[in-house]
Amino acid sequence: MSELNVTELIKACIEGTAKRFGDEGIVTAEDMIPHMNKIMKKEDYPKKYMLDVSYDKSDAAKMDIYYPDAGEGPFPVFVEIHGGAWYFGQKSSIEFKPFMQGLDRGYVCVSLGYTLAPNARYPQPVMEIKRAIRYLKEHADELNIDADRIALWGGSAGAHLAALAAYSTNTGYLNEDGDSCEKLVDVLILWYGCHNFFLGKKLDIWIYQNFFGEENLDNVKEELILSNPACHVTDKAPYTLLQHGINDGLVPYEQSVYLYDVIKNIAGEDRCELDLVDKCDHADAKLFAADNVSKMFDFIDKYLK
Repeated sequence: MSELNVTELIKACIEGTAKRFGDEGIVTAEDMIPHMNKIMKKEDYPKKYMLDVSYDKSDAAKMDIYYPDAGEGPFPVFVEIHGGAWYFGQKSSIEFKPFMQGLDRGYVCVSLGYTLAPNARYPQPVMEIKRAIRYLKEHADELNIDADRIALWGGSAGAHLAALAAYSTNTGYLNEDGDSCEKLVDVLILWYGCHNFFLGKKLDIWIYQNFFGEENLDNVKEELILSNPACHVTDKAPYTLLQHGINDGLVPYEQSVYLYDVIKNIAGEDRCELDLVDKCDHADAKLFAADNVSKMFDFIDKYLK
């Protein structure tokens, strides 16, 4: 995929004119996504669910909560942070549907909404994610969930936000009154995330400008550095699985290799796992396929079951 096509692809996503996946599961500029902005159908829901649960004051700060049909709880929790260049996307889109597999494994599955650029600038979305997890923990009894068994997933921009929220909790960065530095979540799943804004091929400048609210990025160098999740990794890092397509034409797989190396060196090899997927592009259907999602939940089960 050429850089020109990547630019067209992102803009088409924002304008809602592109499709999600190519016929062979490879993302192309002309065939990527109408459905990142399509909501799941009611027939895909389990018997019990809660929609638009507010966790913060922003209109976008809402979550959808889906419960297993079997079991009494309290249930472990799987939380999804959608991607979309920090600029578009929404909770409980069609993209979330494959993760409903977690219901059959006894997980409460949560799809999280957060305020998007340009309505929110860095670091607001990160702080909203921390508040959302705090909300789940504070309301664990009434929600019938286990506050000590939470897995957090993020894809693309969502992976960046999830990683930064999770790792920075240990260092106290962006923590608020009452936050513990012990942990935010127990398990972290990161798919094709962009973590180091200074590494390799740069994303289009307008993406940074939207998220950081500054045309001259020299004015936000400190924020660009502090927004790198790797800067906040400690030996208390949650168990982390990184998956990235080798053929990713939008976010190079070296981004995940970089973060994996940092986690391995600081927290230990037993705290992280890296899976580079051959013939796999950005947001590829291959990753969302049932066998890979099952593989992901196998990783989560090791630490939450």
